[in-house]
Amino acid sequence: MSRPPEIDRVIEAFKNKDYRTAARLLNPLLTSHPRDPWVQLYAARLHELAGRPTVAEPIYRELLRNTTNPNPKILAQARQGLQRLETADRTQRQAAITQARAAASQAVRQGTHPGDRPQKPAHGILILEPIAPDDRPEAAKQFARIFDLDPYTARMQLPSRDWRLYRTGLLGELQVYAEALQSHQIPCFCVDEKAVQAVKTFTIKHFQSVDPDPIVICENDRHQLGTLAFRWAEVSQRVLGAVPVVESVIDLNARGQIVRRDQTQDWVPLVDLHLPDRGCILRLCESAYQFDRGVAFAPMGFSPNSFVQELDDGRPTRRTQWNALVTFVAQQTPIARVFDRFTGFAETALDYRELLDRLNPQVPVPRRNAQPMREDAAFALYSRVSFCRLNSPIR
Repeated sequence: MSRPPEIDRVIEAFKNKDYRTAARLLNPLLTSHPRDPWVQLYAARLHELAGRPTVAEPIYRELLRNTTNPNPKILAQARQGLQRLETADRTQRQAAITQARAAASQAVRQGTHPGDRPQKPAHGILILEPIAPDDRPEAAKQFARIFDLDPYTARMQLPSRDWRLYRTGLLGELQVYAEALQSHQIPCFCVDEKAVQAVKTFTIKHFQSVDPDPIVICENDRHQLGTLAFRWAEVSQRVLGAVPVVESVIDLNARGQIVRRDQTQDWVPLVDLHLPDRGCILRLCESAYQFDRGVAFAPMGFSPNSFVQELDDGRPTRRTQWNALVTFVAQQTPIARVFDRFTGFAETALDYRELLDRLNPQVPVPRRNAQPMREDAAFALYSRVSFCRLNSPIR
């Protein structure tokens, strides 16, 4: 296919760096010859020069995918255009990271105001969100470019179903990466670790009342009891999960020798209620809830002859009462957003031991050594991160 004669004047304007004239000459061609490769090439060049790389890049890539009558000159210039965009993107991102690191170093050397003590630089957490299967090939390509990875590694690190805790570090640096990812339609968000640690959590011991509004007896991080009244409409999110109860058991190894090993004996379910206007989380934990006090929760239509789990005396079990409690809470908060993908998130979060060690999990699960497990802190992190995500500037 021969190129439109008018394109020669556009090419001449580019040679003379008269981009205003080039744009004026190209506009009619975009209407009369919108699919012409030469017209597309110089349209991409104008977008590139105007600082619109996200518009120019797909045009260059489309030209490279053209297998019908490919023009070597167009292909070469399209490749050069992509290389220029990638180089500029990398340079700009590195400059932003350098600036963020310099700002963090400055904060360490001096406080915010004269006379202040040196401050620790703000640290953050970068979370990758699931990517649809159709979007993964292009997302992996961009992800590899942003983090200097090979395509296979990039593809394996992109989540498909659950959040992935991808990186921790200086907040400013992580925000640069988050902005770069989002500019290429890779869903992610970044939260301030200090904000995560600042979220107050109260463990609900029991509901004192639920009508007309709920009143709970709860416990803070210092094990102090108090009363808190709230409205169901205040609950913006419910976070569901479960943490293991691990016991040391005696077993036989392959040689028939007696050995001790840790084994998960049970899972304790948890439900967090987020009250963003109050800046706090109300936590329901099956092992800590006092079912013998306050409002009674039992299955609808429960009777000693029903087929639900029951004790020898006909009373419902703890798990049955817990299920009734969770069902009731869900019915009262129908529009609250539900986060129930903790298990997948924990698989990546458990590798960040130092981050988890800095959190007070406040997961009251009784264990033989009275020490919390890393899964406890991982659930607390999952809940707090989803809480802070609502107010995150990089979403």
